[in-house]
Amino acid sequence: MKRVFLFLPFIVTIFFPSCLSDMPDSISSDSGLNPSIAFPLGKTSVGLNSVSGFNEALLETNPLTNEPYWVEFEQIPLSYSMQFNMGDIYQNSEEVVELLFRLNIYNGFPANVQVQVYFLDYSGFATDSVFSDGPLGLNPATAKDNGEITSKPHEQKDILFNSERIDNLQFVDRVMVSVVFSTEGIDKDLVEYYDDYLVDVQIGVKANLKFGL
Repeated sequence: MKRVFLFLPFIVTIFFPSCLSDMPDSISSDSGLNPSIAFPLGKTSVGLNSVSGFNEALLETNPLTNEPYWVEFEQIPLSYSMQFNMGDIYQNSEEVVELLFRLNIYNGFPANVQVQVYFLDYSGFATDSVFSDGPLGLNPATAKDNGEITSKPHEQKDILFNSERIDNLQFVDRVMVSVVFSTEGIDKDLVEYYDDYLVDVQIGVKANLKFGL
């Protein structure tokens, strides 16, 4: 019987220029002065490593099964955190009317994965998540017999936060990218290559602002 895996997130921050070049030209507008700003929130590549909150001791081989210990778990959770403070947006405006989060996700694991992005406050409590209906699922990547990945499933999602949801982000100081992959039905011949596989996540933000006249 497979076990349940517990983890603690590891916090790191990276900024990147991509993911914004094809952001929508506008979100919405009214009769007021509503300019917008766009900026990269961050990017990450999560995998079976300590930076992604994974216990690398589980990569060692179990002498009884001749497989790494992580295979004994039903699901493997990975995580990565980035700084995000609403105050940085509010400082030059009277009101944030809407926020648009654009996510680009590439699954480099030959296994089913689920991705969610949580907004965390200073105490680590999740005040909201990007996908309100639950994590986004991605199909397995395609791999050769030698472990080489030949095709990565890709999802691009635009998630709009209206003023009501923006209120949930008032005390947020970071976001946590959560990636969980299932070990059910994985190709045993590819297990030895799993420590090389990654899920790539890019996040961009566009804010519609309101200024006093």
